[in-house]
Amino acid sequence: MNKYTSFIYKNKFILTVLFVLINLIAFIGVLQIRFNTDFSIFSPEESKYEERLENLEEVFGELNQIIILVEHEEFDEDAIINLRSIQENLEQMENIDFVQGVAPEFIQLNGVETPIVNIPSETLLSFYSIFEDFSPLIIEEEIYYSTFTVFLSNEFGENDITIIEDMLENSGYTSYISGDSYNQLKISDYIIKILLLLPPLTILIILLVFRWQMGSMKPTFMSILPAAMGSLWTFGLIGWLGNEVNIMTAIVPILIIVIGSADGLHFMSHFQDSKIEGKDNHTSLNETLTIVGIPMIVTTLTSMVGFISLLTMKTDSVFDLAVYSSVGILFAGIATWYVLPLLLSGDIDMLPKHVHKKRFDLSIYIKKLWGIPSLMIVGTIIIITVFSFSNINNEFNMLMIYKDYTVVNKNALKIEEVNGGSIPLYVTVEFDSTPLSITSLNEVKDLTSKLNSLDEVNKVINPYEFIEIFYHINASGDIPDDITLSMIFNSISSDDNSVVNNLVSEEENIVRLLVFPKDLNNSTLAAIEDSVEENNINSSVTGVQYLMKDLNVNISEMQVTSILFALSFVLIMLVISLKSFKIAFYSLIPIVITVIALYGFLGISSIPLNITTVIIFSITIGVGIDYAVHFSSVYRYYLKESNDNNLAIEKAYKNSSRPIITNAMGISLGLSILMLSPLNIHLNVSILMWVSMSVSVLVTLTLLPYLFSLRK
Repeated sequence: MNKYTSFIYKNKFILTVLFVLINLIAFIGVLQIRFNTDFSIFSPEESKYEERLENLEEVFGELNQIIILVEHEEFDEDAIINLRSIQENLEQMENIDFVQGVAPEFIQLNGVETPIVNIPSETLLSFYSIFEDFSPLIIEEEIYYSTFTVFLSNEFGENDITIIEDMLENSGYTSYISGDSYNQLKISDYIIKILLLLPPLTILIILLVFRWQMGSMKPTFMSILPAAMGSLWTFGLIGWLGNEVNIMTAIVPILIIVIGSADGLHFMSHFQDSKIEGKDNHTSLNETLTIVGIPMIVTTLTSMVGFISLLTMKTDSVFDLAVYSSVGILFAGIATWYVLPLLLSGDIDMLPKHVHKKRFDLSIYIKKLWGIPSLMIVGTIIIITVFSFSNINNEFNMLMIYKDYTVVNKNALKIEEVNGGSIPLYVTVEFDSTPLSITSLNEVKDLTSKLNSLDEVNKVINPYEFIEIFYHINASGDIPDDITLSMIFNSISSDDNSVVNNLVSEEENIVRLLVFPKDLNNSTLAAIEDSVEENNINSSVTGVQYLMKDLNVNISEMQVTSILFALSFVLIMLVISLKSFKIAFYSLIPIVITVIALYGFLGISSIPLNITTVIIFSITIGVGIDYAVHFSSVYRYYLKESNDNNLAIEKAYKNSSRPIITNAMGISLGLSILMLSPLNIHLNVSILMWVSMSVSVLVTLTLLPYLFSLRK
């Protein structure tokens, strides 16, 4: 290590200039970052539902749409004028294709095209009452709800959402917006808030925790600096490469900071101990790198392996998280070797303040759990997991992403309450010949009746019902023949903005139903799909939520592969670095117990095992193993020095326990900042990280000393 530190001292000026340039380039890259709000990132590779969605878009064009619900107490001439103004403003927006709403410019009334502002409100009420589920005007408890279904172009983005929200706010009415596109585009607002607010708060929390351990602000700041640099360099690289940030990767800076700070803490702790003994900076650097240098490399690699193992999950949402996080951890590790020796080559005082002041030492109490108590802890964890494992569920859907207080969730619940649903599923029926036949009509009506009979379905929008409503305006009974059906359809579809144009394709012989489920749970989606597939007609289901369901079904299998990959790779690295299979095997036991504990906690807490929580298992393996690596490495160092097993255990515990505990607290408290996120997925990550860090530290510092004491 002397050659390396001598190199740092000799080239201090050049390395400092390079450090400044790297950070400047990274900062410019950060300013170029773009956001990806598409929920299709949650679909697994080669999903049949995604293929069906793409086929639907080829037939009907862009499927993106939002529903706007406007609440008003009166429906008079003034209200009609105001509603017409809202629809007109929507229709004039560049990135909106067309609007189906309560206030079109003209309405076909008694065969005459009449301006809506000239129609008396009572007449309009009577007219809309005919259309039942297709009516854009809903009345509940003497409150009127006017609906606008807005069909969007491919260029529609978050700026358009802002314009619509401002316009509705200025209308003076209470309004609600929902739909796949709205829910996705609102993610951008949350991502920006997360990136601007949470990483600085995370750094502040870790600084406070590390300050308690280090006893001085300078070494505390130095401990976290490499991780902060790793986060900056990673996002700078993302910006320069033109990659995007999504709701999963928005927490990458926080993960890099809390995980990458571990090496900085261990480095500065050992450096500070050396300085307390009266050694100069150069000697202290050499001694520190000799003791923790190899363990730092190993822990950096094991943390990376934890994230890289997520690549076995074949979905874009996890792929970016795995790559960005592993690169960030690598950058943090490089920064620890590069930045800290460079700064410490100067004459900086790293001694703790108020050394005489006694600090609370949790390691003293943990040490009392060595031996039989540690075995009892492990046994309790295993028993709890065995009995609670069956309670684990795999639920994950679009609305589960948002916390209850968010505008997205509130809007969706209100529109579902009034409209019977806010996020539709798509049922596609494909015919061998024209869909404009009585036979096709009856087949779809039977399917619609079957779906409406399900407890899992609120309502079904069937285009044939819309056609029958128009027929019943001038006639009674059933539509008599194919010719009449075709004539009515042609009359309705002549209006480019008619709803039937988005539900019936005469050219492709396809009819699309909109099914509004009671919820988005896996069981609900499965029941609807089973009902559709039981029919003798060529029908299928799809929708954004089915992409997520596809991932939910496969998540457990993908997770097992990920865990086995991570454990196997970590074991190989431990054997290489510790040069002892037995010590490496012992070091792996605490992390296996931690993984078991996480399963048990999921069963008890009802937090679902889905794509957002499954990442904690791999992170736990990559990060939790660091504690065993540091303890085992220091144990092996003192064992070689003294050739006394018990003395080596005591010294290893004394030198590594407090940094391990402090780092675990820093990670847990740092990730607690995610509780401030408006997204539930981040809250669950925070909670599970507390569980994994607590169990990992407790088992490492109680079971490992006991296992090592059994060695001859």
